[in-house]
Amino acid sequence: MTIKHRVRVSVLGGGALIALSLLTLLPISPSVAANAAESAVLTTPVLSARRLPAVLLGAVADPKFSANVDAYMNGMAGTTCALISQNGRVIYSRGATEALAPASTVKLLTATAAIEVLGADTRLRTTVVAGAAAADGIIEGDLFVVGGGDPLLVTSGYKQSLEDPDQLTEDFGDLADAVATAGIREIRGSVLGDDSRHDRTRWLPSWPTRYQIGGVVAPLSALMVNDGQTGFADEPDRANANRRAGDPPALAAATLRTLLERRGVLVTGGSGVGTAPQDSEEIAGIDSPPIRDIVGEMLTDSDNTTAELLTREMGLRTAGQGTTQAGVAAIIDVLESAQLPLDGLVLADGSGLDLGSRVSCPLLVAALNRLPADGDIVSRLAVSGRTGTLRKRLQGTSTVGKIRAKTGTLNSVNSLVGLADTKFGSKITFSMIENGTDPRGSSVTDGFAERMVTFGEGPKLSALEPLPIR
Repeated sequence: MTIKHRVRVSVLGGGALIALSLLTLLPISPSVAANAAESAVLTTPVLSARRLPAVLLGAVADPKFSANVDAYMNGMAGTTCALISQNGRVIYSRGATEALAPASTVKLLTATAAIEVLGADTRLRTTVVAGAAAADGIIEGDLFVVGGGDPLLVTSGYKQSLEDPDQLTEDFGDLADAVATAGIREIRGSVLGDDSRHDRTRWLPSWPTRYQIGGVVAPLSALMVNDGQTGFADEPDRANANRRAGDPPALAAATLRTLLERRGVLVTGGSGVGTAPQDSEEIAGIDSPPIRDIVGEMLTDSDNTTAELLTREMGLRTAGQGTTQAGVAAIIDVLESAQLPLDGLVLADGSGLDLGSRVSCPLLVAALNRLPADGDIVSRLAVSGRTGTLRKRLQGTSTVGKIRAKTGTLNSVNSLVGLADTKFGSKITFSMIENGTDPRGSSVTDGFAERMVTFGEGPKLSALEPLPIR
């Protein structure tokens, strides 16, 4: 009787010593064969000849690919890092010990923590409350709209201004509908906005003042409608290009007052800001989409406001403080628990807007590699030439539909982290950060992405397969 034994053979090829586990047939006694049969496990060894084609292809393809990437990186201005891996195997590494300003690629870390800390199915509730229950449809006193940290509330007029027509939003009018549906006919008082759930610091002191204009990030508030922009409180359903950052809870209250009156609810007072009494009665409320979808919106459209409000919500959940500082600590705790490489890590916010933040390329790749390909985070990364921040980029190139990534762009930062479908037929994970003043701007990362899909240029797999047994 015969049984298969493993024999280690060293083969020198492609500039590397490859250890193969070959199977050979040798005679043995029947008793040994019987014992071996009982303990045999049908599995392919890690170092099996079955895996040889991919190994040999890598030995041929890696040097050519690395040289191409290296030549491109050499042409960038400033300081750079990059890491590219395939199934955990490092294909290319540059500046692995560098920790650079990451821009919005830090949102990958924020997303990871938000799913972990807040829970993928959690919803953020915005409520309307009063000091006492309504009597015969009448509320005696003020009506409070209390923010729950939901960043996606808009009116139809503001929605028309969004660059991405597919961006996830929620209709603030639904809250007014809920109040009317509750049978409220009259409010004998004012409508007041309450954003006490989170810290009321509107912009972080370390952010450049230019962020306060142009819609880079909203004035942060737990109660926010239309990204805290003026111009919609009186005409919530009409587009308005003449807008600026305002006081979010005051604008939310004024907008709700307008929406209520349009639904036949009489409001005798005005609108403003206030804190709801501790023992308030809930009149109505609306729930946000689940956190997984809010995280998806943040990633796809690189929404800085969403990132910052999720960060404060994580701080509230873990430390009882709805502050950026507490939220950042929660993010770092999650990364530490996941045993990710945190050398040089500095986080100042959850969006990547702070130029003082520092992240390494190995951290970004490691964070992405631990996530399921069809999970809540990876599946919501922008797709080249099709969705989100990559919707208008890389069009007309060989990368369309083949890159799924988180982009990052500031005046002195260009970055990208994601996955690429390659010529080899598998996926590679990559990260790249450039800190400097390259005149190409975000085109720097586009060129990098184009090179990612070229991995696998080499002989066909059929030419590397073991010859059939004769």
